[in-house]
Amino acid sequence: MHPALIPADEIDDFVIIRVRAFARKVQRAILRDILADEDLPLLEWQLLFSVARFGSCHLAHVSAKTSIDPAHGSRAAAALEMRGLIERQEDPQNRRCKLISLTSDGRAVFDRIWPRAKAQMKSVTDQLDASDFKDFKRLLGLVDQSAELLDQDDTKPVVKTDMHEDTRIPV
Repeated sequence: MHPALIPADEIDDFVIIRVRAFARKVQRAILRDILADEDLPLLEWQLLFSVARFGSCHLAHVSAKTSIDPAHGSRAAAALEMRGLIERQEDPQNRRCKLISLTSDGRAVFDRIWPRAKAQMKSVTDQLDASDFKDFKRLLGLVDQSAELLDQDDTKPVVKTDMHEDTRIPV
């Protein structure tokens, strides 16, 4: 047995812990209160949302722009395709690639979930006044931009730490 090795103020400065905890709380609430009604796993919702957000696109584009791991995204795409929520079509620009698009059923599911998910998130962000929320988004943009620099060094080996997210930590 040993005492804590990291002082509490250092943990607060290591914001990834707090950001991840915040994201998990919101994800659990969305899973419990919204996605369970649709019998839709979170990863499949994230992919469905991404296709709605970007329009017809390649899975590689979704993976590059989101935290969806390519292998998990591929499995989620296969599940959504089996449910008839997305369809894959040959890309006329590159016949080796497939474009993912929402089907009419996929759009209907998205249209049912999206307003509820926005309302759930709004119940959290409404705890901030408009100025604080604007600052929060601005600061998220700044730290996200800074984190892009970390992504550029892909020469170090990484180890997967979570099978449901693209959460990688250098070894």
